[in-house]
Amino acid sequence: MRVLFVSHMATRSGAPLLLLWLLRWLMAHGRGIEPAVVLLSDGPLRPDFEALAPTEAWSRPLFQPLRERVAARLGRGRAGSPAELLEAAVQRHRPELIYLNTLVLGQHLKGLGADPARPACLSHVHELETTLATMSSPEAVARQLALSSVVVACAEGVRQSLHNHHGLPLNRCTVIPGFLPFAAPGQGPPAPAPLAEEPGLEPALEPLESALAAGTFVFGFAGQAIARKGFDLFPLLVRECERVFAGQPFLAVWLGASPGQEEVIVARRDLQLLGLEHRVLLLPPRPSAIGVIGRFAVHGLLSREDPYPLVALEAAAAAVPTICFDGGGGIVDFVADGCGLAVPYLDLAAFATALHRLSNDPESRRRLGERSRARVWRESGIDDVAPRLLACMERAVAAGPHHG
Repeated sequence: MRVLFVSHMATRSGAPLLLLWLLRWLMAHGRGIEPAVVLLSDGPLRPDFEALAPTEAWSRPLFQPLRERVAARLGRGRAGSPAELLEAAVQRHRPELIYLNTLVLGQHLKGLGADPARPACLSHVHELETTLATMSSPEAVARQLALSSVVVACAEGVRQSLHNHHGLPLNRCTVIPGFLPFAAPGQGPPAPAPLAEEPGLEPALEPLESALAAGTFVFGFAGQAIARKGFDLFPLLVRECERVFAGQPFLAVWLGASPGQEEVIVARRDLQLLGLEHRVLLLPPRPSAIGVIGRFAVHGLLSREDPYPLVALEAAAAAVPTICFDGGGGIVDFVADGCGLAVPYLDLAAFATALHRLSNDPESRRRLGERSRARVWRESGIDDVAPRLLACMERAVAAGPHHG
């Protein structure tokens, strides 16, 4: 089966990582897939995709030579837009299936929709409505859904949202949760080794190791430093924790805070003015998050909206329970099953109180962590999930192009 896998970006974040892991599994298990990859925004995962399949990435240089600008305008040479890059890849690879890895790609599919001989499409949806509203448009979402013979949602909440906001019939959408790339249930990643054993330990990580060595209660978050992930709430939560913990030491970590990012610069100033810099460690993104997440006593999600965050599964695989906001996304169902705690939406006092309670109750932390790890191993191993995605791909090809 010739498949063109399309990702909106190549960052080390949930949807691109899931696509990379799925492609690795398909190649390792000899499932007859002839892959090609189009990345509509370049990023650090591009070499990983290139190691698996012919890969093209859209990367607009700041200054293009005159010859390239003229060639693009005449329709020759470099593609002039992500949409042109995708159209050219479809013409070149002649796929039987286009695997659209998110639902924010509709703006790039106008040319595809006009082709009566187009291949079948599968849309794998990782977005709830706020993300679709900020990264796409109702017209573009409708275009992508109309082209898709099969639609896969990463959580039941995503399926319901597509039905409620975009009129997608529930029977046209299959729910397949996110997964982790361990081989089989019960064979998840080992306990993280001390960060000090990693080659070239960055000075930024030393406060984390020092806090752990001193027995300080460490909790943390991992993700982009953006409002949807609740990064703007982070200094306010730390202030609540300072009040609730009443002198008990703690360290709040955020992994994924790029130093030059405006939101991070503002947060540092907030923490400085609040006199709370000593309670916080802001870490830049890392190639692998599990080594840091596995050291948290508790993992937190301040997300206003998060369909089924991969970091919560990574925390669970390390037996670290999660606290999140009720109403913040699909992971609420996960923690409601005794795998963590959900507090009222945007109630930072309740969030801090839950953290404090778990800081003084290691037995509850252990119980929640073990239960969450057992559930991830039971439901979220790639050997269980990838065959279901492959079956959806085969079903989409058998159905042919959708004319919605």
